[in-house]
Amino acid sequence: MARRLDKIEKEMGYCEIKLEKERRLRGQISFLNADVEALDRLVQLYETRALPRPAGARLTDARVSRRPSQEEFLAAGLLEIVQEEREILNRELEGLKARLHAFAGFEAKRSLLEEEKRNALKDLAPAVSAKMRRINENFEKIERQWNYLTEDSINLEEGTFFLDRNLDYLRSCRTFLIAAKGSFDIESWVATGYLTDLFRHSYIGRAKEMADGADRNLKMGLKELVCVSKVKVRPEAFQRVLENLLAALYEDLFVEGKLQNSLRLLDEALTCNLKLSEHVKSKREALGARLDQTEKVRTQLFSRMGVDRRSRMVG
Repeated sequence: MARRLDKIEKEMGYCEIKLEKERRLRGQISFLNADVEALDRLVQLYETRALPRPAGARLTDARVSRRPSQEEFLAAGLLEIVQEEREILNRELEGLKARLHAFAGFEAKRSLLEEEKRNALKDLAPAVSAKMRRINENFEKIERQWNYLTEDSINLEEGTFFLDRNLDYLRSCRTFLIAAKGSFDIESWVATGYLTDLFRHSYIGRAKEMADGADRNLKMGLKELVCVSKVKVRPEAFQRVLENLLAALYEDLFVEGKLQNSLRLLDEALTCNLKLSEHVKSKREALGARLDQTEKVRTQLFSRMGVDRRSRMVG
């Protein structure tokens, strides 16, 4: 009987692990679905606002009687990259949804194991059964805590990897903007330049690519952080930069005549995300200590529970 109960407990613990992974996976799918829906709205918006200018036309071309509006400028800088991002996220979603099939049936299996355990305890003397139930409840509490902390640790580890990459991309973006500030003649470009060249063949184009990389890595990091249940983090406080950076660039190019708003925005995002990333890392380290302690208690309790069961069965 003791071996039978030990086997049931182990199998139930395995089911709980799988069910918790499934819950977090569904949370990630929900997070990415919301992002894809937002990208769909952006694509629809920018497709209607893209510049109708002939390919290769300069900003001051006789066929173009005005400078682009901010919406047209954003469409030129964002439409292609947003469409690409939407495709990437859709592939990511397909992969996550495919993984859900690996978790099918664990809810039903756990219910069967719970019924099996209740039947096993009924076969014991009332006093022994009551004692076993109390021991089981205590162990299950520790088991759930260990499970949550283990999964949180995995999510935080994965999340901090992407958060570090977000910071690397933001720093590279800043480097390219500074290079553009030192070499880019805004007035001359407005008079004779091509809008497409601005985003494809310049330091500003490279800065835009780095901002996109920063946002993509941040998104993957937040996909992990939204799953965390036992550690307080603030995923909504991290700053994405691409769209706001292009809006600031529009002001710099066509209003201010110098690159200042875009650099200020990027510096603010770097400061914010760096502070939040360090906070997440400190939480991850603290959680690691809690997990180690909980794992020791779990191991000791499981061992003690098995010894106690066997001694009572013999008695």
